[in-house]
Amino acid sequence: MLQAAERPRRQEIRLRHGLGIGTGKYNAFGRAARTLWLVALGVPLALSAQMQPEGSTCTTQSAMSGDLRQSLADTALALASAVKANDSSRVQAMSAPDIASNFDASAYIIHQTSAAIGTDTLRVAQLYRLDATARKAGDTSEADFACLLSGSTGEVDFAIPGLPPGVYAFAIVDAEGDRPWMLPMLLEQQGSAWKMAGFYPHARTAAGHDGLWYWTTARADVKAGKKWLAWVLYGQADQLLRPANFITSTHLEQLRTERRNDAPGELSEGITAETPLVLKSKDGAEFRLTQLGSAAATDGKSLDLVLHYTADSNADTNAARTRNTAAAAALLNAHPELREGFSGVSVFSEVAGQSPFITEQSLADVH
Repeated sequence: MLQAAERPRRQEIRLRHGLGIGTGKYNAFGRAARTLWLVALGVPLALSAQMQPEGSTCTTQSAMSGDLRQSLADTALALASAVKANDSSRVQAMSAPDIASNFDASAYIIHQTSAAIGTDTLRVAQLYRLDATARKAGDTSEADFACLLSGSTGEVDFAIPGLPPGVYAFAIVDAEGDRPWMLPMLLEQQGSAWKMAGFYPHARTAAGHDGLWYWTTARADVKAGKKWLAWVLYGQADQLLRPANFITSTHLEQLRTERRNDAPGELSEGITAETPLVLKSKDGAEFRLTQLGSAAATDGKSLDLVLHYTADSNADTNAARTRNTAAAAALLNAHPELREGFSGVSVFSEVAGQSPFITEQSLADVH
């Protein structure tokens, strides 16, 4: 049983301007951008720069000068190598001032990521230069960058809220090994140097499968009439395929459209605190679920079902523990197909202004 903040699954370094991706506690989609991230699916890119209405400019690696491309690649690889080596001092020295001056959370994420990728091979996968010099200081709107694919209607789209004026870059370094990771990072140009302004590391697989596997499996579950199971697995696919919440793709939009179209009626509008999924237990107790998703189990070999619900109080821990089990049972009894895809269940009882009360159980113990 956990009673502090949830254990990190998809990690991040939050930024001074609210650019951190945020996990939405396992399965939220956040505020993603709108149109394309073919990189996540391994589609080769041949891209050109594109001017945005607000004056923002995106230049992809194929359109960059050789010197710029090399400079960005060297910086991204140096940062990733320092993370792999758990060299927090090196990363701190290569970070933007506001991150470097408040580095405790960053050091923790570096340590966790290093433990996951310590034997992996690093490779710079993608680079983008994002020119936001035309933005006004204090502008809290999204900075939009649409990078058009040459010869197609597709585009890589960034929508970064509150981005200050300046020149930035986005880099993805792949950590390739038995359990591959993706190391996306936002870089900020300061003089002739590039400094890390955001870091969004996360695993590319869960329980031994990548996002495409979960997407394909979700489609098969829909055909088999298991729409509740499919809905959760579509969400797992989304988690693994998106580099950061402010980036999306034509393929991710397709995935999300499929998820909406194939959702059970109760989930057609999604689940949020404003539109909770209301379930009743056998004794009539009501649970208002605000999130339903999945995450890799601690052993890395299976998936856990993850659910969040709102509660009035967690002061009595014994009562909260019993209530968490009842919430899981209410869901699984109403939709028993969810037992097929998971080995355990993590339940978050959330009270406004407090840390959640968290329990973890084997599905076999939930009746």
